Amino acid sequence: MKNTGESFESYVQFVYQTLLGAQGRNISVSRRATVFDNHGNSYNIDIFYEFDVAGLHHRVAIECKDTRRPVERDDAIAFAGKIRDLPSTIGIFISKSGFQPAARKYLQDHGIVHYAGGDLPHLGNVIAAMISPIACPAESAVGQPFWTLMRQENGEATGEWCLIPDPNDPRNASGTERDNGTGAFPLFYSRPHAESFRTLRYQDSADVCVRGVEQSMLRFLTLMAHDERRNFAICLPFADEHGAPRIACHGWTAQDLAHEYWADEVPASFDNPPRG
Repeated sequence: MKNTGESFESYVQFVYQTLLGAQGRNISVSRRATVFDNHGNSYNIDIFYEFDVAGLHHRVAIECKDTRRPVERDDAIAFAGKIRDLPSTIGIFISKSGFQPAARKYLQDHGIVHYAGGDLPHLGNVIAAMISPIACPAESAVGQPFWTLMRQENGEATGEWCLIPDPNDPRNASGTERDNGTGAFPLFYSRPHAESFRTLRYQDSADVCVRGVEQSMLRFLTLMAHDERRNFAICLPFADEHGAPRIACHGWTAQDLAHEYWADEVPASFDNPPRG
């Protein structure tokens, strides 16, 4: 059976659509789109986005290749030619099997963002860095239903989420908090719960702030956690036998959290194993 790349395109579209749904406005999403260049010529684009963020209009054209062989230089030249003639458009080339050296060099020389299949488990992080204003909730965001912690500088959130030891990781079973690369996203049912945790763990550090996780952001976080094989930790405050404040953290997988707390239907593709 011929591989049409349909499932691969669907995966990439899901990542981008979740990100852009966070804070973007006037979003237009098309697959197998026909777009026109400055001269009126038409081109076929696998995935094409238009959206407004911070008063600016953005266009992103994405080429998806799900083939057994790495992308060749001729394919890179063809895509770069499309982007060159499209007005104000960012080009992104994603190849599940990678790129031949000449193709990779050509894309680099012409400023085309490109990712190989091995990059896909981290695609959520990569794209978040590219469009961080979209992925950074405002101070006014209200938890739906969660709140979380983010790093901040000079009173402004940086877009970097705080992580804590994963309760589901047996290496943390002793209760000794350490960074072993498997940190989980902490979630809280209220702002006061999150502030209590910030006080206990970070000593009210000015480098950490509380942010509400709206539904769009929850979808983004669960997708990114799934891609990076990270879990969540729902944290609840309590008082120990001496009346001292403590926090109990319970581990959740991204899939379980999505099915329990997404307001929208969870796509079946979300339950597939992470790529990579």
